[in-house]
Amino acid sequence: MSKVIRYRIDPANPPPLTEAQKAEIAKLKARPEGDVDTSDIPELSKKFWRRAVTWRRRPKP
Repeated sequence: MSKVIRYRIDPANPPPLTEAQKAEIAKLKARPEGDVDTSDIPELSKKFWRRAVTWRRRPKP
């Protein structure tokens, strides 16, 4: 029998980043925009934007 473990993270109070995470972010920030391959991301259509919803308040969890 497996035991289910659930974690909840408060978005207003996230856990601190590790040194490895900070280094990875710094490495990504240093990359030029032209080096980022976005060819596998489809463009968003006009239909998508017509159906898009703007959240005026945060949704309930």
